[in-house]
Amino acid sequence: MFAKRDVAVRLAAFLLPALLSALPALAEGDRESQSSSAASEQPKLPRAPIGHRQPTAADIPKDSPRDAAAEANDKRERELDAKLRICRGC
Repeated sequence: MFAKRDVAVRLAAFLLPALLSALPALAEGDRESQSSSAASEQPKLPRAPIGHRQPTAADIPKDSPRDAAAEANDKRERELDAKLRICRGC
């Protein structure tokens, strides 16, 4: 009787992780089939690469050199703000 239980426990210990790792893959396939039927009339866009993210202002170093056009644009904006009395960043 103990031998049968031992085999059952070993079989469960082997199959349970395999079943748990297969569940997300099965759910993903089901989700794609549901979304493809709802979005069949829309054109498919390619997916972004894994790990891709949109850069933010924090990604640019503060001491990076600015070009002359950007400096001139900033100067024009400051002059216009002074004339219009616009407070930015309040």
